Amino acid sequence: MNIILLKDFKNLGVLGDVVKVRAGFARNFLFPKNIALPAISENIKYFQERKKFLEEKKSQELLLIKDRIKEIKKIKNIIISAKSGKKGKLFGSINARDISRKFQELGIKIKKSEIKLKNGVLRSLGEHIVFFQPHKEMSIAIKISIVSQEK
Repeated sequence: MNIILLKDFKNLGVLGDVVKVRAGFARNFLFPKNIALPAISENIKYFQERKKFLEEKKSQELLLIKDRIKEIKKIKNIIISAKSGKKGKLFGSINARDISRKFQELGIKIKKSEIKLKNGVLRSLGEHIVFFQPHKEMSIAIKISIVSQEK
């Protein structure tokens, strides 16, 4: 089945591509999520009219993401306090949810899915680098300092 992509989709193509996929994949996944339309003459005409609007929408989203990244770059270091043992090992761990909560305390909304922990959850005191990735093409490194919580 031939379809027109309404969004960029990994391993399929980018906005406006006409690609061939299996009918079940198109009917059960792509069409309900508004990722694609069937490639019939009516839809091709409709898409050509709408393509400019979709590209503008995509560029506006990228501008908003760049603004968020600038806002996060202003914060040089995030300090999180956690209970730890004498050798610097945490009781528990610091995960993406904890980091996103800390950003919300600072007034910046970040989803936990936008935080990428390269080596998994953080389990020791000290400085760690995590990545903020709001879009598949953009990411920045954030320095996280974990300090011992006073008892």
